[in-house]
Amino acid sequence: MYAAARQQMTRLVFSLLAAVFSNSAFADYVANQIDYIDPTTGTVANFTQLWGNNKHGNALGFASFDSGVTGFSFAYDPATGNYLRLPQPPGFDGITSFAQAVGINDAGVMTGWTFEPTGVRSFTLKEGVYTFFSAPGWADTFARTIGNSTVAHPEGLVVGYVDDGVFETNEITNGFVYDPLTSAFATINTPSFFTIAHGQNVLGQIVGGIISDGSSLPSGRWGFLFSPTTGADPILGGTVNYFRVNGIRTAARGINDSGLIAAAVYDATGATQTYVGASSGFQQINVPGSTGPLCPDGFTLPGTFPEHISNAGQVGGFFMDSACTTHGFIASPASLPTGTTSSGAYTFSVDVAASASIFISAPTAIGYDYALGKPDPRFASVRLPLGIGNNKFVLVVRRKAFAVNAGQLFDFRAHGFEKGVKAFRVACIDPAARLHPVNSLAFPTELTFVEAGTFTGTQQPLITADVDEDRNEELISQAECRQRLLSRHDDDGEADD
Repeated sequence: MYAAARQQMTRLVFSLLAAVFSNSAFADYVANQIDYIDPTTGTVANFTQLWGNNKHGNALGFASFDSGVTGFSFAYDPATGNYLRLPQPPGFDGITSFAQAVGINDAGVMTGWTFEPTGVRSFTLKEGVYTFFSAPGWADTFARTIGNSTVAHPEGLVVGYVDDGVFETNEITNGFVYDPLTSAFATINTPSFFTIAHGQNVLGQIVGGIISDGSSLPSGRWGFLFSPTTGADPILGGTVNYFRVNGIRTAARGINDSGLIAAAVYDATGATQTYVGASSGFQQINVPGSTGPLCPDGFTLPGTFPEHISNAGQVGGFFMDSACTTHGFIASPASLPTGTTSSGAYTFSVDVAASASIFISAPTAIGYDYALGKPDPRFASVRLPLGIGNNKFVLVVRRKAFAVNAGQLFDFRAHGFEKGVKAFRVACIDPAARLHPVNSLAFPTELTFVEAGTFTGTQQPLITADVDEDRNEELISQAECRQRLLSRHDDDGEADD
């Protein structure tokens, strides 16, 4: 009965064998909780859903102050360190008609869908301008992600799903791909009772999920992988392979350019957990606080659900905690300490490639000193994590202080340190972060290096981080810490050796 399904599963195994991992070991993942914070009042939303982030540190999500009854799309801007509400299109009131942004590419172009009395359309949002589109021959069009520019598709491709509005058969929905420049549109042959096509990568691969009626696959949820048959262009057609992680109900959501897939897996109780991997195996990503008993509504269970995976391996999504409150999360594939020095510094041993990102993580402190081991290649850049307190930090390099926000890439070579640096300090971390039940556990620091080698350096947690030496004195506020450091005008007292 399920011969076709078994054949598809076999093809999946062979199509992914060489696609993902350069080594046999999985990374350790650490997670940070993301909550929308009003930039004017500082009020924290009681419902936050994260859709994803791009390579520049911009993040996109949905938030609410009434537990999801009403809500709004938002973007995190690393240039300001603030969350910003996205404006509704002209003529939309945000209640009877609204637009929800779901995907963002590296150029900052967003896509999503609208709810209107006449049905559901999709849009792209570029430089503040909404452009709407609908799939021909379908009642409703739900855009989910937008890819980056390619030679074949300079404006990127939009991936999503459509429905027929009639809901009388078991093939009422399908995935689609759309070119916003040429208006070319194609379905990707994933018809089912309920299909969501979502993630995409530079190879033209698309992932998503279906609910099978049992006619060609065992009934229930399946993840799928669409692979183009002509180059990397999904508009020209392709093949679809269905899969389940560990034989359990699965909904795939993200795929990066290495073929690494992020998927939600439903356990026997109906709770979802996040998994990352490919045919060589999947691993579960744990988000602290995401398990618990049935919620008071009688059917919702705490759990996690991924929506995006970046080329650096970071997974974005949302989770419901044991109090049945929804938060966003970003999980980072981090190298954890191998030990500590006599002074309490965390030690690491990580192979690195030139300009390739790695993450190291230790419990959150008020500040850190980062230093190389003697043979290590120099630090080229650093990026600090989103979700830590108010997302604002001070970076100190050789007595020079720089204001840096979460998600901002700080390239040492672009700030006067042409050879990279051997050491730097992260100061003025919001003290509230150390009390957070999730974010106190992990401070994933993204690093790149000027050349290949091994990082054998240290991350030293500080007691105070407002001056040049870590002195055991009374703690000061984050605001005073920032004022002290950023008001200095010290010369670089050390040559760039």
